[in-house]
Amino acid sequence: MRILLIRHGDPDYSIDNLTPRGQQEASALAAHLSGVGIDKIFASSMGRAKATAEYTAKLIGVPVMVQDWARELDLRIKSIGHMAWDVHGHLLGDDRADVESLKEIMTQDEYDDLHKELARIQVESDRFLAGLGYVREGGVYRVEKRNEDKVALFCHGGFGLTWLSVLLHVPVTAMWAGFFLHTTSVTEILFDEREEGTATPRCIGMGSMTHLVKAGLEPSQAGIKSNYY
Repeated sequence: MRILLIRHGDPDYSIDNLTPRGQQEASALAAHLSGVGIDKIFASSMGRAKATAEYTAKLIGVPVMVQDWARELDLRIKSIGHMAWDVHGHLLGDDRADVESLKEIMTQDEYDDLHKELARIQVESDRFLAGLGYVREGGVYRVEKRNEDKVALFCHGGFGLTWLSVLLHVPVTAMWAGFFLHTTSVTEILFDEREEGTATPRCIGMGSMTHLVKAGLEPSQAGIKSNYY
């Protein structure tokens, strides 16, 4: 099984939908995915993710299944005025892999909420993947129903990085400070089954924007907080 984790198109956050640019991105993405062979389409319950998914769903004739657990996270750090996934590396000290480094810039309530969200995402991720035939046992997955499906999940930048941290066992602070997901970028996770009946998630492609290049569209700067050339 492969999961394509896709951030929504360029957003108009005021109406939780896509800008005209975002619609162009979603259309270009749909054209690209139509040649990939998508078997299932899931989307966050938020408008901008569902709107992006619908372009692909209509083109290939696969329905969108809404996943409320994949909605964007609400983890704002008041001291920096940004969401937690926008934290800059210089604020984390010498060790970006240490989640406790966030204690220096988060209130106790914010820090507690972070751990609650990480625990929730793990539980919901397990439920979601079990429904696809992969049951987590520690750091690996028992393959109850092997498949070769390509599953698209349309979601969000913060959620996407956080879920990747859970799937790949990478500290969330390292994901937040070290990676960025452009709008409509495609990150591919293979459930790598080297031993029959046991699979581990492996990232085989991060943030691809091939469809934007083909369509002659410059990547959106939505979510970029500083210098971008």
